[in-house]
Parts: sequence; structure tokens; C-alpha cells
Amino acid sequence: MLSFIKRLMPSHSEAIFTLSKEERNNFCRELIDSSSLKSEFYFLLVVSIFITMAGLLKNSVILIIGGMLVAPLLSPILSISLAIVIRNGHVAWRAVKIFLITTILALIVSMLIGSVFSFKTSEMEMIEKIGVNGFDLLIAALAGAAASLTWAKKNLSNNLAGVAITVTLLPPLVLAGIGLAALDYYIFIDAITTYLLNVGGIIIGSLIIFIILKFQEARKKVIADVAAADKNN
Repeated sequence: MLSFIKRLMPSHSEAIFTLSKEERNNFCRELIDSSSLKSEFYFLLVVSIFITMAGLLKNSVILIIGGMLVAPLLSPILSISLAIVIRNGHVAWRAVKIFLITTILALIVSMLIGSVFSFKTSEMEMIEKIGVNGFDLLIAALAGAAASLTWAKKNLSNNLAGVAITVTLLPPLVLAGIGLAALDYYIFIDAITTYLLNVGGIIIGSLIIFIILKFQEARKKVIADVAAADKNN
């Protein structure tokens, strides 16, 4: 299948989907480090929630985008894909655990802020835009593929901020927290479903890129980096 896909691509595109061993190792180290539960990780998460909350309250797209850029949600999800590719249980459990902690923490913080401030959900334009459909899954998969590729290829890294905007993770997660605070379970279910759909799409897209870029060959490096990260935390 992969060879068939490559035959359909222009000859010069093969270099885009090729990584050196050093590039793979650097990416794995950076991904594992950025998804570690350090104080700066928590700080960025809380700050991004506040910014997104302000954007939702003011119906400001600019603030919502700002929150999406700050949010450190992408790296734990990409770590799940990487763990699947290298087929290691410990790495997978670490990635899933960080993802769950991040998601639950974001929900709790959003719920607490939503309880303090009187959010009128009927006046929030973003609520009308949440929903689940196959097209959104496709967009999330493409965004996950783009995020993996642009992060791994340093010459494309300038585009990572744009990809972060495309990956709609924090707004529906914050809306889910607001739904809990308002005891509006319809909003909560729609928002959390949208969030999980986007997460699933990102995992699918990044899995494809990781396989094409042969990250399975970095198995020993990833396991060693995870062991070092666990020791330092």
C-alpha cells in the first residue's frame, strides 16, 4: 500500500516523506519532552484555557485562536500514535495517561471558571458550530498528518503554528467544561464528542505519517527517551 502511494506521488515528493535516523531521534526526543507533565506544561494548559474562555465569552475568534496556539494538547496525542507505531505497552500507557490527565484537568479548570463566571450558553456563537460528522474527522486526520510531518521536518516547522490552529481541540474541550458547569449535558455530550472525534482523526493521520517516515525503526530510542523522562519527573 505504501509503495503504491509513493508511486502516485511526484518523484521530488519522496524526499519530503524521508527522514534520517538523526531527524527521527530528534523528533522523538522533542515529542516526549514536550508531552511530559512538567510545571510549564500545566502553566501553558491553564493559560490557554483562560484565553479560550475569554474568546468564547466575547465571541472573539482571535482570542480562541490564541488559546489554540498556546495549548499543549497536540503532543500527548501524537505520543499515542508514536506508541502504537513502535508497539510498546509502557510507552502507550504513558501517552494515554498523559492524555487523560490533560483532558480531565482541562475539563475541571473549564468547569471551575464556568462556575465562577456566569456564562450564558445561549449567547455563545461557538456552541452552534460544534457537531460531529465525517468531514470533521477527515479534517482532523489531515491536520494530524500535517502536524506530524511539519514537526518532524525542520524545514517545515514554521508551518506548525498554522497546523495548530487547524487542529480544533481546546475549544470543544472548554465548551464541555462549561456545559458541566451549567449542568447542560447536551452541550457537554456534543462538545466532548467533537473533541474525541478530532483526537481520533489526529491519531489516524499521524499514524499514517509515522509509518511512512519509518518511525518503527526508532523503537529503542523512544523507549530509552521515555525511561529517561520518567526518571527525571
